[in-house]
Amino acid sequence: MYKKELDTKLAKGAEIRSILLYGEAMFLIGYYGQKIAQKILEKDCEKNSFYFGEFDFQNALSCFSQGSLFGNEALVWIKTDKKIPKKQLDSLIKALLQNGGYLIVEFYQAENKSAGEYAADARAMSASFPSSLAKEGVFEVRFFAPNLGEAMMILKESAQNLKVQISDFNLRQILEQQNFDLGLSLAELRKYAIFDQEINSEIVEGLGFSLGSVKLEEILESLLLKKPYFDKLSQFLEQGFEEVPLINEIQKYFFVLFLFSSHIRIYGEASSQDVLGYKLPPQLLEQKKHFAILIKESQYESIFYILNAWREDSLKGINKGNGFLSALMKIQAILR
Repeated sequence: MYKKELDTKLAKGAEIRSILLYGEAMFLIGYYGQKIAQKILEKDCEKNSFYFGEFDFQNALSCFSQGSLFGNEALVWIKTDKKIPKKQLDSLIKALLQNGGYLIVEFYQAENKSAGEYAADARAMSASFPSSLAKEGVFEVRFFAPNLGEAMMILKESAQNLKVQISDFNLRQILEQQNFDLGLSLAELRKYAIFDQEINSEIVEGLGFSLGSVKLEEILESLLLKKPYFDKLSQFLEQGFEEVPLINEIQKYFFVLFLFSSHIRIYGEASSQDVLGYKLPPQLLEQKKHFAILIKESQYESIFYILNAWREDSLKGINKGNGFLSALMKIQAILR
C-alpha cells in the first residue's frame, strides 16, 4: 500500500503487527517507523532494536519465541540497507503471529546499490508481507517523495506535538528556507520548541540560518567548482546575517568535507554512516565525496586558518561586515 492508506489505518487505530517500510523517500521511512513504534510501545512492549550492521536473524527470532522476562510482547525494530532473505522474514512473521509480538522493518537504499537494485530487493522483501495477511495486521508500504501538501501536513502535526505555535504561512516559510527538505525543516522546527510565544516571520527569518540554507551552500559549491558566485553572494547579503553563526556554519561545511577526504585517503572509500554517524541520501553523499577530494590536505589547513582568523577579527570588531567576502576571496585564491 501507499502513504495515504497507511495514514487512514493509523487514524482509525488499525492493528499493525508487522510492517515493511521502503521507497524513494528516506525521511518518510524513518518518520513512519518512529510513529508506528511509539504507538506499539504505548502497550508496554519490550523494544528490541537491530540497526543496520547489528541485525542478527537468530537473535531477532528469539525475541518472539522466548518472550519477555516480564511477560510483555516484544517489538523487533529493524533498520537495514541490506536485503533480508525471504525465508528469514517469513520465519519472523510466522513466529510473531503464533506467539505474539510486533515487527517493524525500515529498508533503506544502500550507498553501493543503484535505485533499480534497491527496488528489486524491496520487491523481494515485500513478498513476505502479502495482502492475504492484512487481516492479521501484516502490511508493506512504499513511500514516494512527499508533495507540498503532504510535507505541510507532517510539519503541522509535528508543530502540534512539539507545542510550537506557528501559522501555516510560516511553516511554508521554513520549508522553503530549507529547500523543501522535510528532514531539515523538521529539525529547524524543533529548535522553536523553547519559545512560549507564537513563531512569526521575523523569528523564522532571524533564526532560520543553518547548514540547510541553500544560498550559503550554493555560494560554497560555486567556490569549489571555480564558478562565479558574486550574484548569489549579493542575494545572500541582502538577507542579512549574524557573522559568528555564519562562520560556524562555514567551518562545519568544510570540516564535513575534511572528514570525508580523510576517510577516503585512509580507507579508499567513505560511507556517511562511518563518517557522520548517520546516512545521507545517495545523491548528497556522492556530492560530498566529490567536493571533499577536490581539496588537498594542505588547502584544508589554509582554509581553516582563514576561517579562524576571520572569527578572531569578528570578535574584535575588525573588518566588520566585510569578513565574508574577504574570506571567500582568500579561499578562492587557495583553490586555484
